[in-house]
Amino acid sequence: MNFCHERGWTFIEMLIAMALSLLLTLLLVNSWQVNYQAFKQTSQLAEMQQSGQFVLGFFQQELLNQNFWAGADPRLLHPAGLHVQGDCRSALDSGSFPKNAMVFVPVLSGIVGAAHTPDCLTSAHKGSAFLQLKRLAGAPLTAAAAKNNRVYLQQQGRSYRFVSQASSAAATYWPYLHQLFYVALQSQGRQQVPVLMRKRLVRQASGQLTMDTDSVLDGVEMMHFEAGIDSNFDGQVDYLSDVAQVSADVWQQRSGQVLQLRFYVLVRSVMPDNTYTNVQQYTLGKRLFQAPGDHYRRLLVSSAVTFHNY
Repeated sequence: MNFCHERGWTFIEMLIAMALSLLLTLLLVNSWQVNYQAFKQTSQLAEMQQSGQFVLGFFQQELLNQNFWAGADPRLLHPAGLHVQGDCRSALDSGSFPKNAMVFVPVLSGIVGAAHTPDCLTSAHKGSAFLQLKRLAGAPLTAAAAKNNRVYLQQQGRSYRFVSQASSAAATYWPYLHQLFYVALQSQGRQQVPVLMRKRLVRQASGQLTMDTDSVLDGVEMMHFEAGIDSNFDGQVDYLSDVAQVSADVWQQRSGQVLQLRFYVLVRSVMPDNTYTNVQQYTLGKRLFQAPGDHYRRLLVSSAVTFHNY
């Protein structure tokens, strides 16, 4: 009797132990899932915060020295007989260099797909914005110190002209930058990732000038810009306008000039989180972006830079 009683009690203990083990396993699995979701959320937020800080600093640095021409008036620069492979021209702008019967525009922005979209943006994501910047960069150089992979604005007294190679020892050479920023979609595994892209003017080893393309930052889903415009050429911003509403005469510096850019950048997580659904609406100046109910987290950053170089 005692033996049978002990066997029955042991069986009950086994059932209780199995139930407790199952319950403990479920609690551990649930705890792991909660911790993993929290870790994933924290990681994505930290990643987007880092990307947001990078893109803020990046555009602030690029815009800080905009309109610097070392005393030259970009509207009066002589046409350059230089050919650029894959140049970025538009209905409003001559491209990398001044051309006969075409206007040379130092700052140009708009929505990809608009009439004045540069013709080199064949892979840009429609609906986002583009930004084209031209300026001089860095300290002036002598002909001996000039590099073979750069393009320069040659200065001799009050005469300026673009050259692809330094030749005159009596001239001063200013490094020239022509850059264009936009958003494109790239395939990374099974994901379509939005990427901030850049095209920039470079001189190849062969001497050929070309618009080189490289990626700047993954996860940039949308950009938008607003222009601060000086309407009477007194060096002060008179009003702010969505770049889609800025007239050709302002971009071409006939009835005003752009002295400030306010930029909005929407950063998206690179990978989705299936436990999260995004239905938020984001305000990029006068533009709205409605998240389509997908599984990507987003972060909006913005800033403004006034050009102090004339």
